[in-house]
Amino acid sequence: MKSKRFGKLTKKAPTPDRPSLNRAPGQIHPTLSMSGQTVGWSPMWWGRPPGDKTGDRFPQPINARAETVGQKPVFRESFESKRCLVPADGFYEWQVTDGEKYPHFIHLPDRSVFAMAGIWSDASDCAKEGGSFTILTQEAHPGLLKLHDRMPVILQESEWKTWIDPSSTTDQLEQILDLPGPEMTAYQVSKRVNSTKNDDPELQEPFSERQSTLF
Repeated sequence: MKSKRFGKLTKKAPTPDRPSLNRAPGQIHPTLSMSGQTVGWSPMWWGRPPGDKTGDRFPQPINARAETVGQKPVFRESFESKRCLVPADGFYEWQVTDGEKYPHFIHLPDRSVFAMAGIWSDASDCAKEGGSFTILTQEAHPGLLKLHDRMPVILQESEWKTWIDPSSTTDQLEQILDLPGPEMTAYQVSKRVNSTKNDDPELQEPFSERQSTLF
């Protein structure tokens, strides 16, 4: 994932190191959030940090439904004032066929970098150093429904600053979340992606262990 597209938001803020091609929940990811009028990169845990045992005091799951995120007490504070961008150039989803799971790589048709809508909690809520984020999901684009009925909320570039601005109103946020997800392209990849020990460009290359029935 290249971060140059986010330069207009971060200005002189340093960009993250080499991106991972196989991130997973329980790992640290680069995110973008706003403090005052300054946008900067913040490394955060995706969901619960590994080894955390704080139970109900750590409410951050990996995903939250965009349709109800503003209504649930566990998410309300984060939704209202602690939102972030989660940059990516794609994500993985698994199709179940005859009891077997086959991973697919999903990306925008032009392969451009995009930003997923996230919410986060303070470091004080975490068992380990750093904040923690949750990715919002919505109904999948019709072209992906045979693969999964949900997909991350992918924000249009014009919505990035509004999403992370703590002063944005609930009405503004709900209007963003009411928009349908963009068209995406998906193709089958190797099951090597099932292990986060594998993190190389070959993970995003087309691979057909058996014929996919997605399209």
